[in-house]
Formats: sequence, C-alpha cells, structure tokens
Amino acid sequence: MKNFDVYVKKQLLEKYPSMVFFLVVMLFPHFGAKAFGLFFIMLFSLASDVRQKRLDLMTFLPLNRRQIFWMEYLFLCLLLSTTFFVGLPFAERSIYAWLVLVRSFIFFSSYFGVIISAVSIGFDPYGAAFLFLLVDLVLGGIGSSQLGPTFNPYKLISPVYQANLLASLVFALILIYMAYRLFTQRGGER
Repeated sequence: MKNFDVYVKKQLLEKYPSMVFFLVVMLFPHFGAKAFGLFFIMLFSLASDVRQKRLDLMTFLPLNRRQIFWMEYLFLCLLLSTTFFVGLPFAERSIYAWLVLVRSFIFFSSYFGVIISAVSIGFDPYGAAFLFLLVDLVLGGIGSSQLGPTFNPYKLISPVYQANLLASLVFALILIYMAYRLFTQRGGER
C-alpha cells in the first residue's frame, strides 16, 4: 500500500493543476459532466507520462509496469468515487444517481483501455482518444437498440450510449484487459 501512496502523491503533485477544473466539473451529478471530466483527466494522466517519455522515471519509485497500470486505474477510480460522493447530496434521490456512478465507471474503463492501448502501440493518446470518441458517438447514434430494421448492436456496448449496461461492462473489461496486456508487454514506450 505504501507504493500506492507514493504514486498518488506523485500524480497529485504533478497533475493537480491541470486536473482541478475537470475535478470540479465531475462534481456535477450527471453522466455527461462526469464523462467529460474523466475523458480529459485520463488524457493528462498516465497517457501524458508515456507520451512525454516519463514512464521510466516512474520505474525508479520503484514500480514495475504492472503496478503502474493498476495504480493509475485505481487512482482514477478513486477520483471518480470521491467526486461522486462529494456531489451525491446534490443529486436527485433515486436509483438514477447510482446508475450515473456505474455508467461513469463503464465509460472510464472503456476509454482508459482505449487510451492506454493506443499509447502502448505508439499512437498519440490525444488523437486516439478523440478519434474513438468520434467513432463511438457516430456508430452509437445510428439506429436503435431495439430489435427491428434499425437495430444497431454497437449501441448496446457503446461506452457513451450504454443501451445495455451488462454488455457495456463486458466490452469495457475486454478493453481494460487488452490495454493491460499491451502496456505490460510493449512497455508503453517505443
């Protein structure tokens, strides 16, 4: 647990100025606000470190790549949970508030997987994240999730639309697993 404390302190000291606006946005108890804040916080976190060739500096903490991956994931989960519970008194008193948290975790896991996978194989994390967001919005916006002539199966697993929470969660877990494998095998730097 000591390594996680060191990692959190390092991330907060380095990244807090660039994250503060997005953390405030995430206090709003709506999925759109949380997704917006998470999207940009993910870009300023581990993906930024890898892009700026600072990953090897983190291994001097001493942390291996597996630990860095999971500590970053847990750190961002902690930020999401904290902003959710701080903003919870301002949310409507229904199951919808808790669904916002579940949907936010699914969105976060999916995009974290995509961003880390992209940076691990040498793509620009910003370009990959915005490209995936654009494709996700366009593909998920076509058709409906109901069986029929306009049925769009992607809408069921889309991290933005999440027509089926279970299918979206499975898709997010697959993306996280792929990101973990790529990050630990390829090292995240070329």
